[in-house]
Amino acid sequence: MASSVGAAFVLAACGGGSTSTSHLPTGPVNMGVLSCFTGSLASLGQAMLQGSQVAMQAINAGGGILGQQLTISHADTQCDEADGAVAVRQLLAATNVVGIIGPETQEINAVAPIVTSAKVPTQFQGGSTAFDKNPNQYLWRDSPSDSQLGVAMALYAYNKGYRKADLVFYADIAAQTFPPPITATFTKLGGTVVKSYTISPAQTSYQTTVQQVIADKPDVIFTQTDAPTAAVLFRNFQSQDNLAIPFVGTDVTGGDDYLKAIGYQVAHDHLISVYGTSVSGAATDEFNRLLGNTPALANANYAYDSVISQALAIDKANSILGPDINAAMISVTNPPGTACYTYSTCYAMIKAGTKINYEGASGPLDYNQYHNVFGPYAAFQQNPGTGQQDQILVLDAAALAKATP
Repeated sequence: MASSVGAAFVLAACGGGSTSTSHLPTGPVNMGVLSCFTGSLASLGQAMLQGSQVAMQAINAGGGILGQQLTISHADTQCDEADGAVAVRQLLAATNVVGIIGPETQEINAVAPIVTSAKVPTQFQGGSTAFDKNPNQYLWRDSPSDSQLGVAMALYAYNKGYRKADLVFYADIAAQTFPPPITATFTKLGGTVVKSYTISPAQTSYQTTVQQVIADKPDVIFTQTDAPTAAVLFRNFQSQDNLAIPFVGTDVTGGDDYLKAIGYQVAHDHLISVYGTSVSGAATDEFNRLLGNTPALANANYAYDSVISQALAIDKANSILGPDINAAMISVTNPPGTACYTYSTCYAMIKAGTKINYEGASGPLDYNQYHNVFGPYAAFQQNPGTGQQDQILVLDAAALAKATP
């Protein structure tokens, strides 16, 4: 992985690729991946890079973008707004990217005005509810909002028969968007949220909070923390009540660093992670085929869909200019149109003049007027034998809409 990224930087630096003045590429087309590659949430960047590179493989095998090969570069935001601003400027200056994938956490606030000024389409995957009514035409979110994920978590738990819940989320700005929609949905369905706890990350013990949660006697615990915090938290619960209360977690809890931190067997026995999925299956099958024997990292499918859809928008626009790509995005992702699930088949349809509707490995990419997508979600359980997540239940868009407060 590192060598391929390094090669991408070399290709970009050599200057053979796209330019900002011509609508057609004269060499490799460059896209940038912007995410956290260091720190406690480094797994987010690893998954985003994996999905992007799998998409690059599919695109280049399927004829490239407008006849040119795709290269992928990346820059580290460290999940920080100041570092995110530096990272996106690095991508724009050093690699002349035509599109950006990411970021995922609060650094999108600093990134947004920079990419908008540069007129570079950016498909970010953060769940911040602040973007539920996004007015920025250059921002596209191909993963549903945390408000929808919160609904999905509450609906899964209620359908499992849980009626009393506690919430345990760490004091991160991205994590703190979950308690309101979870609480509102669980209450609407008929459940009761006993208490919501906010814990500081990277503590050596959470025994006091754990004792308070156990005393509340909830049927289920909704949660999101980083991996080091989870390791201590689960260890404390195991010592206090042998993990008697089941956990329902966000997409972050499906990340491999999180699962390794608490242990695959513990995750299998005590944790269900909820995140976006594909109902059609065809695009997911293609994504898995391209991965081969490499396990898919949680949420890598979102980045895969981002790269594929941006590439198809370039093909449709017959241009690598940002405004042209932006204008073509909905025409390749939204109905009406002929559904297609792989880059090569979608690309062939575009060249034949067929209106397409790309259906992704993460689900439909049907953007609304705010450039947001909706569901479906699924519940996943860790398989300790394979190290992968098994899908155990799908929550379709209709069920989520009905459950939404």
